[in-house]
Amino acid sequence: MSLKSEPYKDFAGLLSDMADRYPERTAIMTSEYGEQVTITYGELYHRVMELASRYKREDCTCVGIYANASAMWIITMFASVIAGKRTVLFDVLFPPERLIELVRVCGVDSLYATNSEGKQIFGGYMNDLRSEDLKEFGALHEALANRMSINPDEEIEEAGKLLFFTSGTTDFYKAVVLSQQALLYDAWAGQQIAHGTPEDMVLCMLPMWHVFGFVTGILWPLSIGAHVALSRGIRHALQDPITYEPDYIPVIPSLLKYMLSMDALNKNLGTVIIGGSPCDEATLEMLFRRGIRVMQGYGLTETSSGVACSTDPKNIFAMEPCIGTSFKIANDGEVMIKTPSIMDGYFRNPEFTAAKIVDGWLMTGDLGHIDSEGRLIILGKKDEVLVLSNGEKLFCPEVEAELNAMTGTETELYLENDRLTLAVVARNKTREEIEKQVEIFNKKQPISKRIAGISMREKPLPRTVGGDLQRWRISQ
Repeated sequence: MSLKSEPYKDFAGLLSDMADRYPERTAIMTSEYGEQVTITYGELYHRVMELASRYKREDCTCVGIYANASAMWIITMFASVIAGKRTVLFDVLFPPERLIELVRVCGVDSLYATNSEGKQIFGGYMNDLRSEDLKEFGALHEALANRMSINPDEEIEEAGKLLFFTSGTTDFYKAVVLSQQALLYDAWAGQQIAHGTPEDMVLCMLPMWHVFGFVTGILWPLSIGAHVALSRGIRHALQDPITYEPDYIPVIPSLLKYMLSMDALNKNLGTVIIGGSPCDEATLEMLFRRGIRVMQGYGLTETSSGVACSTDPKNIFAMEPCIGTSFKIANDGEVMIKTPSIMDGYFRNPEFTAAKIVDGWLMTGDLGHIDSEGRLIILGKKDEVLVLSNGEKLFCPEVEAELNAMTGTETELYLENDRLTLAVVARNKTREEIEKQVEIFNKKQPISKRIAGISMREKPLPRTVGGDLQRWRISQ
């Protein structure tokens, strides 16, 4: 059977079609308690729909998933969405105090949590609830914990949609509402470039609760009838490619560099899909020498993952827009995107949504330009440009590269009380050594661009999962 020529509209349609096409083909391969477990497309559809029917009988409106990656995570996610529940995907690395706040904000009233830490966090939260909290937010309970009362007239806010959290460079966690249709469109558009087949194996190593890992590691391969191999975690990152022998591996640059340094990529690997942040040329060259195809993508949580991709080894940083996606550049250089996979908005935050989506165009916060062939080239983040007290603009990455080389440390610039300040991650350097190098640097700069303060740090600077600096958090 040929692959679908248009995107699926919803998860139920996807799983039903795949079950009809490939009932005995392995959909998910994983390891549980040291034993390899496989789930066919027929079994996956049956288990999802059975669980969805139970969710439909529950009176909950919002299902939170706080669990490690597993086949059951995937089944629970599909079942909750198909049952019409608002479904929130929590990062297992969220700090506990922040996690409880996000649970309240999203109105979670049913919880799927498998790890002991999650149960302890949420158990403590339930014990601390007051009566007004119970009325406003609903008492949390274990998913499927025998709550089967029927309330057919209740309207569920964002029914059948998913909430992903984005921890961008200018704010803390925001809940992004993504529809099934938007996510499935993104998976379909990616297939027009990836050209995967039902015989392919995709190794899912990235967190499922981040949209890049969700789409490239789960949704895209399942929508073409391919095999999804679930990684056993970072401790097994060096063994899993050899164990599963994937054809495709979606990765972020830091993970890819680690795996390459340990020669952990399987010999028959055909394609590496890179996202989250740009990859350096030296790492890309190592892949090219091995004959591995590189797909370097660009996208945001707000666009359901990738909206542009490059596969040309001669110009890997120039990215073709995915089918249906358009770009334009604002007067200040900011990249603007219009795409069918755009978010519905930020959950319960219409003001911020209106500021980010203008006449259907998403303001990305990234700087870039479009070349003569219509390809997008990302230059950096808009917040990496500091506006100095005299109105001059300073593009931080260029200056920081020079300072890193001079000091032999990790440095980042930020403004503190309108003073240009340098944050330094001090390892084997003293403040006196850093001050001496900064003095040399300042002598070459105009007065407005001289560093006025130094902040010595012991811990790494705050970054997103993709490696982008959260410059706004440095001064906190």
